[in-house]
Amino acid sequence: MMAANGTTSPSSLHVWDTKDNFLVCELCSEIYTNPKLLPCLHTFCEDCLERFASVDVDTVECPVCRVNHTIPDLGVAGFEDNGFVASLCETLSAKDADTRDREVPCSVCGDDEDGEVLSVSHCIECGDNLCPDCAFAHPRTKFTRGHHVVSLSELLFVKNKGKLDERRKDIDQNFDTEAPKYRAASERSLSKVKGFLETASKKIPSYETSIRKLTESETQKARQRTEVSEQIAEATRKYISAVEEQKRFLLSELETIYEREKLDIESEKDSLKLDLVRLRSTCDFTEKLLRYGSDLEVIQYQNRLIENLQDVGNLEPRDDIIEGLVGSELMFVTEDADVQYVLQKMGQLETRLRDDTTSVSEADANSADELDDVDRPILRKDDIDVMRLDSLTKSTDDENDQPERRDSMTHAKTTKRLVLDFGNDGEGEGQFLAPEGVLFTGDGDIIVLDSVQKTMQVFGLEGEFKSRVKLPVYPRDVVWTKEGNLAMTGNMHGQGCVVIMDPEGRELRRFDADGKLEFVHGIAVDSHGRFILTDVRKHKVTIHSPEGALVHQFGKYGNDTYSFNKPHYVTVNSRDELIVCDRGNHYVKVYDYQGKFLRKFGGCGNEVSNFIYPYGACVLTSGDNLDDIVVCDSGHNMVKIFHSDGNFHRYVLTQDDGLMCPKTVALREEHNQLVLTERDRCYVKVYKLED
Repeated sequence: MMAANGTTSPSSLHVWDTKDNFLVCELCSEIYTNPKLLPCLHTFCEDCLERFASVDVDTVECPVCRVNHTIPDLGVAGFEDNGFVASLCETLSAKDADTRDREVPCSVCGDDEDGEVLSVSHCIECGDNLCPDCAFAHPRTKFTRGHHVVSLSELLFVKNKGKLDERRKDIDQNFDTEAPKYRAASERSLSKVKGFLETASKKIPSYETSIRKLTESETQKARQRTEVSEQIAEATRKYISAVEEQKRFLLSELETIYEREKLDIESEKDSLKLDLVRLRSTCDFTEKLLRYGSDLEVIQYQNRLIENLQDVGNLEPRDDIIEGLVGSELMFVTEDADVQYVLQKMGQLETRLRDDTTSVSEADANSADELDDVDRPILRKDDIDVMRLDSLTKSTDDENDQPERRDSMTHAKTTKRLVLDFGNDGEGEGQFLAPEGVLFTGDGDIIVLDSVQKTMQVFGLEGEFKSRVKLPVYPRDVVWTKEGNLAMTGNMHGQGCVVIMDPEGRELRRFDADGKLEFVHGIAVDSHGRFILTDVRKHKVTIHSPEGALVHQFGKYGNDTYSFNKPHYVTVNSRDELIVCDRGNHYVKVYDYQGKFLRKFGGCGNEVSNFIYPYGACVLTSGDNLDDIVVCDSGHNMVKIFHSDGNFHRYVLTQDDGLMCPKTVALREEHNQLVLTERDRCYVKVYKLED
């Protein structure tokens, strides 16, 4: 479309720039070269697709819609040539070589003291050719504000757009002359394709609306987090002498809930965006084919067009999930009480549906509840009630109201078995900001990782400080390898990795599974030297060869047998069974050598076999209790032992032993000792394993 003065109008240029990037490869951002058409109707240069495809893998993931396609026997070259797009590119590539290669001086600067200043852009309204500095200033000055400045290459590209219309006329004339017998078939194909196109196109507005809702909800969640944080701080100031530890717990849970709901929103937005990409690209391809393709080309692609249009036409936003995310409101619920009840009465975090949320039918509500329970569990009032331990209150009435719970807790060991403790909050030698992984050496020294200071410190048998090593990552957990080296998980710049170091702390090597690790936390080594890792952010377990290559992975966000909610730590027994602490679901889950589910035990509650946030775990390696599992039950302030079949065996430590939110644990069985970290208190403690 041309303006009255013969220049391209800004509106038509905008349309061409956004819609007709149809002829630009998504991978190289250049006009297609030897375009290949994937079964999902996305097109890429053959060389780009060849570079994108993984070596020694028989499938390739579409870079746009992430659908996997089997690579033909001939390789990427075996994918179908996109003759339609190649023909359009050929038509538009016949540019004026003289115009393209000519160096055009800037209309504003002209020559300066260093010589002629060359232009790189062009103003649509003025017709001026502009150098980079002038191109930046031109649409911002008073008299030319709002002018449309485009690159010279874009201008040349747009000027050739008219050739598409000429091509279509030539094709139609040739088709009318040479193949009139295809006219009826063409009309039938056009009618079918247009019908499916209309159905698929109608889906686009609903996706745009859903994404907008989620974006607005994301902003509201951030605002709610700020408001709730202020409410928590205000309640804390009322009871500061008695509730400092509870304040940390609530703020931690606030961040957990916020991050979980934010992750849910981002995940749903990503899913909607992918569907929208498929809808747009499929409709766009079909529109271009109908507009510029020949009738023979329409017939050629008819079946695939209909198949893809039917596929995207059946897509629907998951309204029940979206309404659950948009309609929930994060609140801080509190009530005044006496100081002696403050740890229970300070308040609780809840996610509630707002009053203005559109109501759903009873059947839809039940369906949404099932999805909440299975796919994205949230912290509910009942869960928080369970987490409030009777041992934190002095209320006789409360104890009488819960006789079963009180009786079960009285069986806990209360003998003081503390051997030594060391550490405090600080950044100096022998101090911690966030003690995480812990390990005994063969000589009885204790290795402690600090995930905030990025350090590894070594302490002697009496808890005396020996040495400190600065680490290249934020460390989480550490184990011994089969070769007697240290292997620790760590994270840096949003990527996870495993660092192998010698006992003196010198880095030997590291691996990150080609960037597939995101937030690795727990680590274990089996009898074959394989590394087993937990990824908290991806909610999965990964198994790696001794060299670090990814062998197998399983898990996703959820609470079924092969799903996790922030699995923190992992250990292995003598049978190389993988024992995973599924923190957010309050379970310990056991899998065989190949990752097949075997059993689970625990669950949120106050019975002897229940957990509230199981963190660290290790196994007994000798004696009659071989393969018994030692678990840090952080929410109950306990360490428990379970038989290998998951049945509760006995308490090792309780709150009566001075324990508070234990995180990680390691054993020195030959000396009847275990060492654990209290991350919130910045302490490391050594206890007798048995009296």
